[in-house]
Amino acid sequence: MMDWKLIEPWEYAVTHVASEYHRKFKMIELEDIRQTLYEWFPAHINKFTEWNELGGRDAKNLIYRSLRNYALDYCQYQKAKSLGYDVSDLYYYDPVIVEALLPAVLRSEWGVTHKLNLGRPGRPSAPNEGGNLQAMMIEVDSAYHKLSTEDKQLLFLRYAESMEYADIAKELELVSPDATRMRTTRVIRKLVRLMGGLKPWVDRDFTDTKETEETEDSLQEEEYK
Repeated sequence: MMDWKLIEPWEYAVTHVASEYHRKFKMIELEDIRQTLYEWFPAHINKFTEWNELGGRDAKNLIYRSLRNYALDYCQYQKAKSLGYDVSDLYYYDPVIVEALLPAVLRSEWGVTHKLNLGRPGRPSAPNEGGNLQAMMIEVDSAYHKLSTEDKQLLFLRYAESMEYADIAKELELVSPDATRMRTTRVIRKLVRLMGGLKPWVDRDFTDTKETEETEDSLQEEEYK
């Protein structure tokens, strides 16, 4: 049983994440999400203890990220249960797949789907395992038009015009090619979130301070200031 005094300083994070996912999954009670998030702490006592000792932004980023993943996993399960489908039926867009589709989408090349092969071992190649690349392109196009004008311009130059990051930086008066590349990565992740978000990862606790699951670096990067 964890000492409440250790969890209490993170009550604001639990409240923030619970409110965020209650807005996304309105059919689930806010308090139910909050109580589920509190379960994360004793279930990941080793991970929490190590991260908590880091302090500052590092601790905040890591704990927020896991809480968001925990909330998403719980909310998707509850939504599936209430609507009568299985969570395994959900399809998640990989950023790599979105990048592969963007040139054809932004150039309105709807007839090139037969040339695209996005299948990966162990993963469905399209929503509902139907292999319908055109349906995927339509979803990407719909999400693209929800972006800001600046974000759309950045993606268009990169994927429709095939411009290099250095040239895009000059065109849009951005700081540097590296900054342009990182911003492009963030915009791609925005697209993925607009189409349902990244797939929750299996968030197991670790028992050795050197053991960090698959690699924390490979997980979704979010900063909470």
